[in-house]
Amino acid sequence: MTEKKGFKLDWATLKLAVILFAFSAVVAILLGLTNQVTCQRIADSNAAKTRAAMAEVLQADSYEEVAFTDDTGLVKKVYRAGDAGFVVMVTPSGFGGDIEMAVGMDPAGSITGLSIISMSESSGLGANASRESFRDQFKGLSGSVALSKQGGEIDALTGATVTSTAVVRGVNAALAAVSGLR
Repeated sequence: MTEKKGFKLDWATLKLAVILFAFSAVVAILLGLTNQVTCQRIADSNAAKTRAAMAEVLQADSYEEVAFTDDTGLVKKVYRAGDAGFVVMVTPSGFGGDIEMAVGMDPAGSITGLSIISMSESSGLGANASRESFRDQFKGLSGSVALSKQGGEIDALTGATVTSTAVVRGVNAALAAVSGLR
């Protein structure tokens, strides 16, 4: 006759399960409390970054959110900056994830500035998109922009073609969104 082996609950296993549950519960409560304490501070910090980026790309007394049309899904918000023009918040996807940018445009639709608010591109490669020398290439352009290897006027970042292409896609989406508002 063969003996069947079954699940046997002993005191040591039960004690370990209770300890692990208690430890997990305490950690979950601490994480929840930390989130509760810091979420407003993080939101305020992100809002301050966005306001600074908007002021960097287009100086204005106020920014009013307006309705827009976007076929790309990259444009998140468009702000009218009085008579100064528009600021467009775009989020194209780069090599390391989303690149959150602000693009400023004058009333004629020419780019006044480009600011990278946040990104997680490779350090020393795609992260160079936030450098002034790269961003300044966009100033004064209108209509549609392209990388120089595609017959355009924007020199791609060395070793970061995906990031460069993403920034150009975001700028083109911003230009298209504002063209429908002028």
